[in-house]
Amino acid sequence: MKHKMSIIMIILVVFLGITAINAATQEETTANEILNQNNSQDSNILIVYFSRTGENYNVGNTEVGNTAMIASYMKEYLKADSYEIIPVNKYPSGYDECLDIAKKEQQENARPEIQNKVENIDKYDTIILGYPIWYGDTPMIVNTFLEQNNLEGKTILLFNTHEGSQDAGTYNKIAEKLSSSKVNTNGLALQGQTARTQEGKQKTIDWLKQQGY
Repeated sequence: MKHKMSIIMIILVVFLGITAINAATQEETTANEILNQNNSQDSNILIVYFSRTGENYNVGNTEVGNTAMIASYMKEYLKADSYEIIPVNKYPSGYDECLDIAKKEQQENARPEIQNKVENIDKYDTIILGYPIWYGDTPMIVNTFLEQNNLEGKTILLFNTHEGSQDAGTYNKIAEKLSSSKVNTNGLALQGQTARTQEGKQKTIDWLKQQGY
């Protein structure tokens, strides 16, 4: 009897594991479809995000990064345009290897190159900028974006993913850097695991509502 119960438990665990994997895959597929939708001609909101696929801490291997998941919720809710910051030199898919490069870029105050440009950034009144926290700071490629684009006079909202450091003081740093913009430092900081759930989606929508959207 105990042997039969053990087999049933194993089958149940495997079934639940497969179900969870399928649900996660569906969430990523949906996020990709949303983010790949063409930008509209009349939106005055641009969601700018930098996100990394591959091995992520406490999440595993992903085809859609944690920050990109949040960006997809925003794009769907706001019917806004989106722009992904894509590096010329792709970061490694391995978590530790990526951390090594991120640390080196910080030490060198590097400005990694971006392969794609924002089209017609002047038409947007509001920029919603998202990124992960790497070594207690914004990834250096986000600074590349901020320095290459004229955001003067625009409203800037901020969001990020993290694994315990919240925004790590980056909202205030960006506000100082963009002193000629209207930076809202009441940002949204979600842990990576939460960002990939319905709870994370609801928190994102609730935050947008609190900002008046």
